[in-house]
Amino acid sequence: MRAAQNRTFRNIGTEILSTILHQIVEHKRREVAEAQRRVSADELLARLPTAPAVRGFADALADAEPPGLIAEVKKASPSAGLIRENFAPVEIARTYEAAGAACLSVLTDQKYFQGHLDYLTAIRSAVGIPVMRKEFIIDRYQILEARVA
Repeated sequence: MRAAQNRTFRNIGTEILSTILHQIVEHKRREVAEAQRRVSADELLARLPTAPAVRGFADALADAEPPGLIAEVKKASPSAGLIRENFAPVEIARTYEAAGAACLSVLTDQKYFQGHLDYLTAIRSAVGIPVMRKEFIIDRYQILEARVA
């Protein structure tokens, strides 16, 4: 009986997770479509030659004093809610860099994490370490956005 209950709870959890992921993907599809209406992929591609230089994420981790730390800049999460009310992403990023982080992960999802692509742009300009976009990536367009941000 207990094994049957465990399987049932696991299945319910999987179904709920599947539903949540489906909702996230559907939301991202709408969000990406709206972003593409504002700025086309061709416009983003045209910005590539003047985009900031790539900073080697893997190299920064390999060269870091062990452990190579990826610090996360995040305002909120679905599970924890608001993490930091007076959220100053650039200040947080600079603090992480000064404390020895090898790289930064910047949440850009607005709906679920209260992030923004502008945080990535501002942080990249303010620090010297590699910065990556942490997002629900469903389309090449989002990668282009991050690259030219």
